[in-house]
Amino acid sequence: MVACTVDQGALLKVLAHAAKFPSNSVNGVLIGSCAEGGIVEVQDAIPLCHTTLSLAPALEIGLAQVESYTNIAGSLEIVGYYQSDARFGPGDLSPLGRKIADKVSEHQSNAVVLVLDNKRLEQFCKAQADNPFELFNKDGAKGWKRAGSAEAAESDAKLQVKGGDWKKLREEFFTMFKQLKHRTLYDFEEHLDDAAKDWLNKNFSSTAKFLLPGNAL
Repeated sequence: MVACTVDQGALLKVLAHAAKFPSNSVNGVLIGSCAEGGIVEVQDAIPLCHTTLSLAPALEIGLAQVESYTNIAGSLEIVGYYQSDARFGPGDLSPLGRKIADKVSEHQSNAVVLVLDNKRLEQFCKAQADNPFELFNKDGAKGWKRAGSAEAAESDAKLQVKGGDWKKLREEFFTMFKQLKHRTLYDFEEHLDDAAKDWLNKNFSSTAKFLLPGNAL
């Protein structure tokens, strides 16, 4: 199976996307590079949809725009897909999610999928689980397969945080949520409604400090 390292900032964007729309399923793509030996290195996450994951026109246009962006960037490519379901249950890749992931894998045969497990996210926030994500790889004709339980020691070697660790990610997520910064992240679907909203979220950073409503300088 393909190993995967994900930049902490990219994981934070996935968490922010899910936190902004807690009653909706959300999805997006992962961009980065595939290193020698099949190791996928995710450098950024680009949120796509939140109303309905089957919104074909928005997905098609969004994927085309992301592909254009990576072509301009030169050193980046689409290397994966992420999804968070609205339901409170174990993270799994639905039949629809598998179809979208198949579309994404057309760009990179070693593409990975990250599914945010909402049950484990609750445990993650309580420091009862280290990793709220499930990693999926495409295993040829067998399709998308879970890389293993996130709590299993062998899974830790398959999904790693670059530029931090799971504990630091939890702290950054809490800080972001308290400062309401997740509300400043925009997906491509929002960009279609208002072109002024930056769906690439280039200025989204966990280090930026935001005042809570009612707080003075």
